[in-house]
Amino acid sequence: MRIIVPLAALLLGALVIASLMRPKGDAATDQDGQKQAQQADPDKADDNTPSTEDDTRADGPEPADPPTGDQAADTNNDGDGPDASDDDPPADPDGETAADDQADDPLSNLRAVFTDTPASLDEPDNLITLGSNKPDGDYELYAQINPYRAGIHRVSLPNIKNTVSGDSIYVLLDPVSYDLFDKNGEKTENYPEIGSYAARTITINGTPVAMGRQDAETGDWFGGWTLESRSSEAVTLSLLIQGGPDDAPVDVARVTRTFRVEAGSHTIELKQRVENLTGKPLKVRWEQLAQGDVHREVNDYLRGRSLHYVTGYFDDDYDPSRFSIYVKDGFLTREDVIDELKDPGDTGKWSSVWPNPKVKKEDKQLVWLASENRYFVAISSADIEPDTDETKDIAPIEAVYPTITTEVYPDINADRDMNDTERTVLIGLISKEIEVAPGKQSKTADLSLDLFVGPREDRIFAQAPYKAMRFERTIRYSLGGFCGFCTFQWLANLLLSFLELLHMGVFDWGVAIIILVLVVRVCLHPLTKRGQTSMMMMGKQMAAVQPEMEKLKKKYADDPRQMQQAQLQLFREKGINPAAGALGCLPMFLQMPIWIALYAMLYYAIELRHEHAFYGFFQLFGGWSFLADLSSPDRFIPLMDDDGTTIFNLLFIQFNYSSINILPILMGITFFINMKFTTPPPMNEQQATQQKIMKIMPLLFPFFLYSAPAGLTLYICASTLAGIIDSYIVRKHVKELEESGELFKPKQRKPGGFMDRLQKAAELRAQQMEEAKKQQQKNRGPQQYKKRKK
Repeated sequence: MRIIVPLAALLLGALVIASLMRPKGDAATDQDGQKQAQQADPDKADDNTPSTEDDTRADGPEPADPPTGDQAADTNNDGDGPDASDDDPPADPDGETAADDQADDPLSNLRAVFTDTPASLDEPDNLITLGSNKPDGDYELYAQINPYRAGIHRVSLPNIKNTVSGDSIYVLLDPVSYDLFDKNGEKTENYPEIGSYAARTITINGTPVAMGRQDAETGDWFGGWTLESRSSEAVTLSLLIQGGPDDAPVDVARVTRTFRVEAGSHTIELKQRVENLTGKPLKVRWEQLAQGDVHREVNDYLRGRSLHYVTGYFDDDYDPSRFSIYVKDGFLTREDVIDELKDPGDTGKWSSVWPNPKVKKEDKQLVWLASENRYFVAISSADIEPDTDETKDIAPIEAVYPTITTEVYPDINADRDMNDTERTVLIGLISKEIEVAPGKQSKTADLSLDLFVGPREDRIFAQAPYKAMRFERTIRYSLGGFCGFCTFQWLANLLLSFLELLHMGVFDWGVAIIILVLVVRVCLHPLTKRGQTSMMMMGKQMAAVQPEMEKLKKKYADDPRQMQQAQLQLFREKGINPAAGALGCLPMFLQMPIWIALYAMLYYAIELRHEHAFYGFFQLFGGWSFLADLSSPDRFIPLMDDDGTTIFNLLFIQFNYSSINILPILMGITFFINMKFTTPPPMNEQQATQQKIMKIMPLLFPFFLYSAPAGLTLYICASTLAGIIDSYIVRKHVKELEESGELFKPKQRKPGGFMDRLQKAAELRAQQMEEAKKQQQKNRGPQQYKKRKK
C-alpha cells in the first residue's frame, strides 16, 4: 500500500496536467474525447453504462456477449488504445500530443449514422412487411422488418392457424423484449424490442461501433437504418459508418442489408455486405443476433421439454467427403441451456450451444443452427443457392461466423428470483475478421445468411436445398429423460409410416390410431400371452403349495440351506419354475420400446396437428370441440378458451384446466379393470399390501395424462381395452389348464433347453453351497467352549 497509493496519486496528477496542457484549438474537446472513449467500447453508450468488465449489456442496458480474444487484442494493441494500428500517425517530434493528427484521422471517433426517428418502446409503427399474411395465398411466410437495428421483428406462417377453432395465423418468431419489472410488477426499465438477426456491433480496425445508442438527455433510443428500397418481396436497409470530428465527418464504411421473401419459399434471405468508403483496406468484424426463441406451442404438454436447439455439423473425422450432416448429441433442450448458462460467473459450465460438452469441436464444423418447438423450426445457415442438391457443396455457417455466443437474460446475478421459463436465450453470431478492399464491395465481405422458418415436415424437407442440408434431421420423436434413451428413431418412423398408410385407407386419423392399436396388439399377443400365462400360472401354483411350504419352514426353521434345497425339490415335484415369475415380466419389458416409440411419435407427429377424429362426427353437433384436434386435450366439456393462459406447471408436465377431458377418465377406468384381470392373488400379507398400493396407479396416470394430446390418450385407452381382452383370453386359458389338471402337471423340459439349463444351474449352485458349508465346518475342527460360571 505504501507504494501503490503514491503511484496512484502520481498517475492521477499526470492525467490532470495532461488535460490542462491540451491546446484549445484541438478539434477533440473534452466532450468529444468522452464520446471517443464511449465509441471505442461497445458497452459504453451515451447513458454512461459500465464497461464489459462490469456488465455484459451492449449499448447500455441491452445484453452483449463478452469480446473474444481477438477483439480484446484489437481493442487494446500494445497499450496504445482502441484506435492504435499500423496506420496511426506517429507522435509529434517536439513531444506534443498527436491530438491534431488524430482529429484528422478518418478512423478516429468512429460512429454509426442513425436516422433521426427514435425507436419505439412498444409495437413499432414503421415496420416493413414482406410476403403476405393472407391465408391460402402464394406466400408461405409473412415477415416484418424493423428499421431499428435492421432486424426481423416477427415471422408468421399465414397458411397455418394458431388454434383449430381460431382464425389467427401462426407466429413462430417474435421480437425480444427487455422490459424489467420489480417484485411488485412495476416496470423499472424498458428498452426497444429487437428481433432475429438484429445488428449488434461492427468492429473496424479494432474499434467497435455499437448499433444502438441512447440519448442521455431524453432517454430515447436511436438505431434506425436508412431505407434504400422496398417491395412486397424485398427491402434494402443501409447504415453509414463515419469517423473524424463531428463537425467534419468522413465516410468510412457502409453496411447494406437486403431481406427477401419469395412466393412458395420458407426461406428468408439476408444479403448483407460491407463497403469500404476509404482509400485504404479495412479490417472488419461483424456481430449480430441469430434467430430468437421460437414460440412455445399452446398445448405443450411436456412443459417446454419439446423446445430444442439443434446443431447440424460436418464430421470431417468420420466423414471427410462431407456426404452428410450430423446431429448426434446436437439436441439441447432450452431448459438445459438456461440451466447451464444463466449464471455467467460459473466457469465450470458451458459457454455456448456450440461447441458444448456433448459435441466435441475437434474435426467438426457447424453447418446450421436450429431453434425448434413441438412442430416448427427456425434454422440459420450460410447463404446457399436454391437449387443445391449436393451436401458437399454447402458452406458451413462457421466458415463465415466462427464464433457462436449464447446468453441468458436476465442472468442469475441480475434476477435470482425469476422463473427459468421467463428468461430469454440470445444466440449471437460473430464473423471472422475480413479485409475489405477500398472503393468497392469485396466478395470476402459477404456476410449473407439464410433463415428457414416453417413446419418440420418431410414433404418440405424433401425439396432442394433443404434435402441437401439434411433439415429432416431436426425431426426427432423423443420424450426426453430416460425415455429418450430407449426411444429408437427408426421404430418411431416405421410406426408413423404405417399410421400414414392406414390413414390413406380409412381417411381418418382417429380410426387409423385404433387400427394401429389392434395391429400392434395382435403382433405382440404371443409375447403378452406367454408372459401373463406364466405369471398367472406361477401365482396359482404358488398358492396351491403354500401349505406344504409352511410345513417346510417349520421343519427347517434352524437350517436355511436345507430349507432351500427342500423348496427346490418341492418345486421340481410340482412342476413349478421359480424363474417363471421374473421371465413373465420379460415380454412386458421387451414391449416397452414399442410403447415409448408410439407415445413419442403420436406426441410429435405434425400430421395429427389440428386433425379431428372419427370423420368430424362430434363437430356436427354445433361445432362441439370434442376430439376436434388430436394434438391437444380432447375438450369433452369446454370451460374456457384454450389460449395457453389456463395452464400451470405440474412437475414435468403442464396441467390445462380449460376443459373437462373424458379420455383420461376413461383411461383410469380401463386401467383399473385391466389391473383386476392381470393381478394374481396374493400369496402372503406382503404381496397383499403391495397390491393395495398398486391400486392407486389407475388414479395417478389419468391425473398426469389429463392434459396430454387426445391422439395419445385415445391410443392408450384403446390399447388398454385391447389389453383387457388379452387378459380375458389368458385367464380363460389358465382356467382350462386348471380344470384339466394340466396346470399342476410337471412339464417335461426339453433336454438341453433353456429352462432345463436354468434348473440344472440352480441345483448345481445349491449343491456347491452345501459342499462349501460342509468343508468349512470340517476345517474348523472340534470347537472348545469354556464352561460358563454359575
